[in-house]
Amino acid sequence: MSLRDEIWAEVYPQMQLLRLELSNTGEVPHEACARLLDREVRRLEATALDEHGHSLDDADIDWLRGKVGMLLGAGPLEPFLQRPDVENIYFFGPHFGLLGLSGGRKERISEQVFADEADMIRFISHLAATHGQTGRRFDSGAPMLDLRLSSGERLFAAMEVTQEPYLTVRCHRHRRVRLEDLVEAGSLTDRAADFLRAAVRPPAPVNLVVGGALGAGKTTMLRALLAEIGPSEIVCTLEQTYELFLHESHPMTFAAETREANNEGLGAVEMPELSVRSLRSGVDRVVIGEIRGPEAAAFLAACGTGSDGSMSTIHASTPRQALSRLLRYCLAGSGADLRISLTQEISDVIHLVILMRSDMRSGFRGVHAIAEVVPGDSGLETRDIFRRIDRRGGLAYVAAPRNVELLERLREGGLDMCDWQPES
Repeated sequence: MSLRDEIWAEVYPQMQLLRLELSNTGEVPHEACARLLDREVRRLEATALDEHGHSLDDADIDWLRGKVGMLLGAGPLEPFLQRPDVENIYFFGPHFGLLGLSGGRKERISEQVFADEADMIRFISHLAATHGQTGRRFDSGAPMLDLRLSSGERLFAAMEVTQEPYLTVRCHRHRRVRLEDLVEAGSLTDRAADFLRAAVRPPAPVNLVVGGALGAGKTTMLRALLAEIGPSEIVCTLEQTYELFLHESHPMTFAAETREANNEGLGAVEMPELSVRSLRSGVDRVVIGEIRGPEAAAFLAACGTGSDGSMSTIHASTPRQALSRLLRYCLAGSGADLRISLTQEISDVIHLVILMRSDMRSGFRGVHAIAEVVPGDSGLETRDIFRRIDRRGGLAYVAAPRNVELLERLREGGLDMCDWQPES
């Protein structure tokens, strides 16, 4: 066994123990493990040099640091994760990789990251076993993997059900974002930001959903809205995979994440259970990262039972479609005979829909419309208050809200729109 292998064999169990100890403190052990490696390398190399005349060269040191990177970080993907302009990483088999960059650009990965399919699968299997909340598998018996890396990125991988192994990593470059940042980026105007700020601030915040396609910026918008909540509010965030990170800036956050079963099929915690239990947690707001199914009913219940200011995202291409999908998810667990009553309830307790869109031609990603939900007996209706008139135009104020309750909540949030004139 080479000296570097001997050192790694001795250091590896120490690092595993250190990771376990630090996991109870919430710390990320990268720096502590790096210090442990440096200390043990100096000690063991000195012993080997004194007793056998053996020492490490630069390639051995790089190999040991790479092993630590594989254990703690994302191994060969780490250089891409460190780039601030990388938003997504894609591998279509071991030899063809792409980087999705800010602004919608794509860049081919020129260096060789994986030697072959077996190497790629071994790497993903390692991440599955070491990075999740439970030990997971990635093999022919479990050919698809949805995982949050210990550094926060979201990973999806597939094998055997695809022609070649597939891997994608979604990065979170804007963990802390405010409405003024979206104004600076051109996603919002100052007036629209003032409107949303008043809408989500206490004492009478609105209930809203953020709709849009995949990658349109829904989660970024939700983070910006959550940055406006009151410092004394107790908030519950429920997610399939942590993406909001509110607990990093707002200490009174009950942040919960679903959990898949371990290798023995035990320990799973699904979104329906989380969402139902959240109604008993005594929080001021309930925020669901994304509505995909049965959790829609719990979100609607939170909006209608005192948790004002509740928010979520949903896949939709129009404001009305966002409400229709919310209704459909609620009906899936309730039955068609409740359609009329659920339609009325959605109209009564949801106040706003924010629609996000992305434009591949220009690279723009931002708010396309802000619409009020109009109560009535004719079904789920929305009416634009702000709308982007064309692809190159800004977000224009097009009509005053008709919903009297919405106007009152905005006034309590510090916004009086009496003197506002439509811009188109």
